[in-house]
Amino acid sequence: MRVDVHAHLFPAVYLDLLDEMRGDGGDGTREVRELGGGDSERELGLRLAAMDAVGVDVQLLSTCPQGPYTGDPTAAVEAARCANLALAHTAAQHPDRFRALATLPLPHILASVDELNRAIEQDGMPGAAVGTSILGRPLSHPDFEPLFAALNRRNAVLFVHPNGDSAGSSLMQAAKLDWVIGHAAEVSIAILQLFQAGLTVKYPGIRVIAPHMGGYLPFLIQRLDRHRDWYLPNDAPSAGQLMRGIAYDTANPLPAALRLTAEVVGPDRLLLGTDYPFEQGPSLRDHVEYLFAAGLADEQAKSIVDMNAAAFLGMNHT
Repeated sequence: MRVDVHAHLFPAVYLDLLDEMRGDGGDGTREVRELGGGDSERELGLRLAAMDAVGVDVQLLSTCPQGPYTGDPTAAVEAARCANLALAHTAAQHPDRFRALATLPLPHILASVDELNRAIEQDGMPGAAVGTSILGRPLSHPDFEPLFAALNRRNAVLFVHPNGDSAGSSLMQAAKLDWVIGHAAEVSIAILQLFQAGLTVKYPGIRVIAPHMGGYLPFLIQRLDRHRDWYLPNDAPSAGQLMRGIAYDTANPLPAALRLTAEVVGPDRLLLGTDYPFEQGPSLRDHVEYLFAAGLADEQAKSIVDMNAAAFLGMNHT
């Protein structure tokens, strides 16, 4: 079963609510509306055709990076619930083609735990997708630990996706490097912060997915291990061991990057990801076809494309 773990859906009703909540005249959602990644009949039809063209059986949907994060708890809960009901409706319309990850009303932790539990129990979602930081606070902040405990109890998926703010770097933003290197910076920082806080060790039941092959982390593994005393607690496993405890999607279509990441974390930790609808057409095809042309053993490439994600999500192979 070919499962794409990195795919976005932007329900129109949810984007409308975000526009109202943010009061920015629609600036914050304009770009994703133009991608054609919404939930209209036409957009879903084009999505299914694109999936068929590259042999993807199932997409795991999330609303990231359009998170409902706000200091207003009522607005955050309303928006998260709106997103999840819309995602669940799309998944129910096409049960053989879509599954979805919950959107959470962070930073409101009790409400987020409640919505996570509801989405898992009522909507059948396997976990949640969250931003790499929440209103300037890292995911590793102690206030968020009850969410990690809840995810661990559920053996849930946690997809950690960039917000698109270059980890707060005004230098990157001013140079228009948000999409070029800012996303990788956000992922790298967020995952290392989880390691620093010991959250992936304390809560081993959480199935963490780092997108885009974990940002810079595989490339820097020697430095991360050599200088572990600078940033990891004394009793923590090595960076390499910690990295092998989570999963990574393959949305970084460079053969050399794939070979490196497979060497660092093991090919069994790599899951197919395309970043649809940000990647479409020939680019979408590249995200699948490069996996077979990267020089990995045939059985490893086959597992990455057609087996690992389904096994990671507990889905039946067909």
